[in-house]
Amino acid sequence: MNKPPIHLGIYCPGVGTGGPWRYVHSILAGVDPAEFDVSVFCDLPGVYEPRPWVKVVPLSQPAAHPGGATAAPSSAVAVKPRSLTKLTPKSARLWVGFGKETRRLARLFRQHPVDILHTQLAGCEEAPVAAKLAGVPRVIGTFHVDSTYDLHHERSGPGHRLLETVSNRCLDTAVAVSHATKRDWVRRTHIPADRVVTIHNGIDPDKFRRRQSREAARRALGLPENGLIVGGLGRLDEAKGFTYLLDAAAGLRGEFPNMVVAIAGAGPLREPLEAQAERLGLGGVVRFLGFQSDVQGVLDALDVFAMPSLCEALPFALLEAMASELPAVGAAVGGIPEVIVEGETGFVIPPRNPDRLAASLRTLLTNADLRSRMGTAGRERVIRHFHERDTVRKTVEVYRTGPMS
Repeated sequence: MNKPPIHLGIYCPGVGTGGPWRYVHSILAGVDPAEFDVSVFCDLPGVYEPRPWVKVVPLSQPAAHPGGATAAPSSAVAVKPRSLTKLTPKSARLWVGFGKETRRLARLFRQHPVDILHTQLAGCEEAPVAAKLAGVPRVIGTFHVDSTYDLHHERSGPGHRLLETVSNRCLDTAVAVSHATKRDWVRRTHIPADRVVTIHNGIDPDKFRRRQSREAARRALGLPENGLIVGGLGRLDEAKGFTYLLDAAAGLRGEFPNMVVAIAGAGPLREPLEAQAERLGLGGVVRFLGFQSDVQGVLDALDVFAMPSLCEALPFALLEAMASELPAVGAAVGGIPEVIVEGETGFVIPPRNPDRLAASLRTLLTNADLRSRMGTAGRERVIRHFHERDTVRKTVEVYRTGPMS
């Protein structure tokens, strides 16, 4: 007699299409509809590729976490009339908001029961608590970020930390996208280490390989066809550390007059970064490409990929660049050192250190053979250790049996 399918619920709130959404796409593409009956709890059903066998359960109100897993729950905002907000302690508003959103989600999960709820953005999140209150048999959460994303320690107070602990203790199994992310949350919230399994993010390397020559890619982007181009991808905010890339470029300009720095992305620091480039005399050196939907078109134009981030868990952009046979220089934060093999696929440098960044870039810019060797090794590493199919396989195994080594 055939077993009935497991009813899997995937909870992914938010208003963006970043890493967690990509992660969910991978899972939906990889699970067997005969084994899993899937419901996706989300605010943006249109983000998902059409899959007739997936039921979409809209959330009745936004529950976004714009600051990542350590962000205050969205429900903590405006839970009281504005006239009373200033009179109420911040920690009390946080807890009231958390409780209100938890009760709302618990009602939603009772209305749409599942056997397993896999929630994204685990950390200080209401969904694991709500799932327990709703009687969901098994709750799984993925840590897509860690506490280092709270760059200014705005969410490190005892009230927020306690909510993180309460939330994470409701997880029967947690999935961390890097070993560093696992260590951080185990340390921060004392979730038992044997309840957390590391499953690295993965990509399909066949989707990220050179499609055109560097010259053609540069023409399409309005970049110089000759010379050397160092590039970065990501939202233009403090966390991505692009200010340090500009400082490093200023130190290299005299040695490499044909060097261009190309940065693809949009965000609140666009104007400050442009002003910094002008102050450093890099007006003709740094090119801000804006948001680019065709990531491969940007990667095809580069000689070296730079990721001077201040915080990362396991960045998809780094995997994509390495799959495109680009040598990479990345800051030693989060899971970046788990991806880049020092001296083999690129270089790992201390964060906030433009001198070390410049030194690593100098080594690569002066040696085309080294760039080629590291680029080839990087693609092979992604294929072997960061393939999307392995990420999905290990995640499905967690659904079936629990943590795996």
